[in-house]
Parts: sequence; structure tokens; C-alpha cells
Amino acid sequence: MPLRAKRPRPSSSGRGAPRSCCRNWLTWLRSARYYDLSLIGWEAGNTTSRETAEAVIFGSGRPAVLLPELADLAALDHVAIAWDGSRVAARAVADARIFLRDGTRVSVLTVHDEKPLEQKDVGDRLAAALRGRGLDASAVAINAQDCPIAETLQEAAIERGCKLLVMGGYGHSRMRDFVLGGATQGVLDSLLLPVLLSH
Repeated sequence: MPLRAKRPRPSSSGRGAPRSCCRNWLTWLRSARYYDLSLIGWEAGNTTSRETAEAVIFGSGRPAVLLPELADLAALDHVAIAWDGSRVAARAVADARIFLRDGTRVSVLTVHDEKPLEQKDVGDRLAAALRGRGLDASAVAINAQDCPIAETLQEAAIERGCKLLVMGGYGHSRMRDFVLGGATQGVLDSLLLPVLLSH
């Protein structure tokens, strides 16, 4: 069965967007549930595109690919996976399976100095599992060295020639405010390449 994607089309304005935007987000996230993934065009500084992305990522139950304005999607032959061995990261890898086909190069990026990992070899273990599925996968251990985690992951992916970064989208509500995880917040603040986010 072919991949089916939904591309929400946010309003052009950011601040001062019409009240119908809230209804649009609800419509988009409900509609996204009927597709394999959503493609969301990203315009830096546009609050409407950001709020649309957050609504779809955390409300639809489906992954979303954020596409920067000048993204070139000619060939997704090298994919980076942000991997810490967590449930959310595992869900993102499962949701990205359409991009992980025979012959695809995969760089499994694990940041070792950002937070404690359950096991030191989590990146090696995922790379081995992907190689068992016929993918050209390698583990890449990186250190953030006090650099924001989202910037570290995106720059490591770009340096290796990756065309897509796959990562789990972290977020939870705390006292009626929605709180994003550091990596998710950073990607939404400064998107440098196409990123598949899955919650």
C-alpha cells in the first residue's frame, strides 16, 4: 500500500492570525489521523506554522515531517536517527520505516553527555538491529559539550550528509501549560533540515 501523507496548509500570517486558526489546527490534527504522516511546511518565525506543527505532532497520533523553506527532498538516501533508547525514540524509528529501505544509509546519533542513558551501547544496538534488516547503519557517539541538544543533533546530521533527521517528540502538560522537551523545543525554535517528529 502506498504511503499517504497529509500536508496541512497554515494561514500565511503569524501574529494576529484570525481566530479560525484554532479551528484549523483541530481540523488538521483530526484529518492527519487518516494518513501515514503529515508534511508541514516550515516558515521561520511564523507562529501559525509552529502551532500547527505542535498540534499535529502531539494531537494526531501520527508522525509529522517538518520541511524548512529551502529543503531539497530529491533523495532521502541518508537518514539520521536521534537515539537514546527511549520509548519515544523507538516510536519515531517505527514511524520512519517508510524512509528506511534497503540501501538507505542510516547514522544512529546518540548524545552521551546530555542525560544519563540506560545503557552505554544503545546506539550500537540499534545500528546492529538496522543492519540485520538490510540497512547500511552505523552508530555515531556525539558530545553536546554544553551546546543545545537540538543544534547538536541537527549539525551532526548535516555534517554527515543526512537528508532527514528522525527523532521522538517529547512533550507533556504541566498545570495546564504544554511543556516541550529540550530537543523538541530546539528543533521548533531553529529548524535546519527536514525532521520527522513522532510522539
